[in-house]
Amino acid sequence: YVNRHDILKDFETRSLPPPTEIIRGDCLSLDIRNSARWAIGGGAFDVIVTDPPYGIREAMSSEEGEDNDENDTVSPLTQLFYAMGQDRKNGTPLLKFGGRLVAFIPVREGETLEECLPDLDARNVAGLVMEGEGKEQVLSDILSRWLVSFVSV
Repeated sequence: YVNRHDILKDFETRSLPPPTEIIRGDCLSLDIRNSARWAIGGGAFDVIVTDPPYGIREAMSSEEGEDNDENDTVSPLTQLFYAMGQDRKNGTPLLKFGGRLVAFIPVREGETLEECLPDLDARNVAGLVMEGEGKEQVLSDILSRWLVSFVSV
């Protein structure tokens, strides 16, 4: 059980050292990413582990041809990759060279992992290359999530 109301107490009860900082917010916000960098002295991270809030829309969206605006068709992870690419372009990368971004990616029955990954353009902009094949966690008869690692190049 994770105590979401007092995350620092959760570290204490598990005899873990407390985090330097807990930052709550949307990683697509430049201010939030800058706050995260500031919390570790202004540099880039060695590792980022993320499980974006894909929600029902991402994991189980209808295939009935709903009218979606552009943001509804771009996964949260793809949006993060583009934000990371902008940070790199601005000289403030979120990940160090050789750093890892580890993410969970939902895959529905009939889909492949490759078609659910951020597109190649997003990966190139972010400077991220997939490492290995990923590991699947079956959640139900129609849904899995894959743990995938990307390396900053």
